[in-house]
Amino acid sequence: MNINDSCALNILLCIEEQLQTKKSVSFNDVIASPKCRKYSVSDIGKTLEYLRKNGFVKATSRFGCSELLEFNATAITQKGLEHIKKI
Repeated sequence: MNINDSCALNILLCIEEQLQTKKSVSFNDVIASPKCRKYSVSDIGKTLEYLRKNGFVKATSRFGCSELLEFNATAITQKGLEHIKKI
């Protein structure tokens, strides 16, 4: 899967920022974030699922018909934090 690094970074930053005041961050929270408005809903969904599957965030998700239907992140993993620092 080809993932846009700037999209992934902005999503991680968005999740990190919102988890400071909330217990979880949803798919809709990410889509509404000013950091992520320039990306399509489809790109955000694919990137969120990539980040979850590859251990960058702790999250639950539900996928259907090749689209992310539901997503709730509860934490950014050490791998995710290292990725933020790297870029």
